[in-house]
Order: sequence, then C-alpha cells, then structure tokens
Amino acid sequence: MDFLLEYGITKDTIKKIKENNEESTCFYCMIHEENVKEVIDYLLSIQIEVIDNLLTDRLELFFLPKEEIKNRFETYNTKVLVQLINEDINVINNV
Repeated sequence: MDFLLEYGITKDTIKKIKENNEESTCFYCMIHEENVKEVIDYLLSIQIEVIDNLLTDRLELFFLPKEEIKNRFETYNTKVLVQLINEDINVINNV
C-alpha cells in the first residue's frame, strides 16, 4: 500500500488501514491501485480533506469506479456535500 505515500498518506495511516480492515480487503486495495488512485484524485479535486479517515474507515469507497462516485456526488450540491463530509465522514453513508 506504499503507493498511498505519494498522496501524503503517512505510514501510520497505512498501518491503521491494515488494522481496521480485513487482510483480503487490503489486498484488494493493492491490486486495484489504479482505481484507488483515480478515486483519491477525484476526491482531492473536489476538496475532500479527510482522505485519511475515509481510507481507514471506509476503504470500500475506493473500490468503486471513479465515475460512479462522481455521479453520486453530482446528484447533490457537491460543495455542501464536501463540507459535510469534511466535518463528519459518516455523511458518506447517505451518498
């Protein structure tokens, strides 16, 4: 999961990701590195600031195709949704 380091994700966060998720889920993350990167890039582009928290607590989000995530976000007022997610990542459960 070292590819996450290029996004400023710390080794401590990577350790938390591994602690909070099943080994198979972490493996899935590694083999789908390109998709994970695309999702991170999209989330950063819309100003999501809690990527670390999403990775540790909602890793499955990063397995969805970027276009699906983008479509879900665009269903709402993206600016407001981003603000809400940055305040509480549990908001993502309703997207």
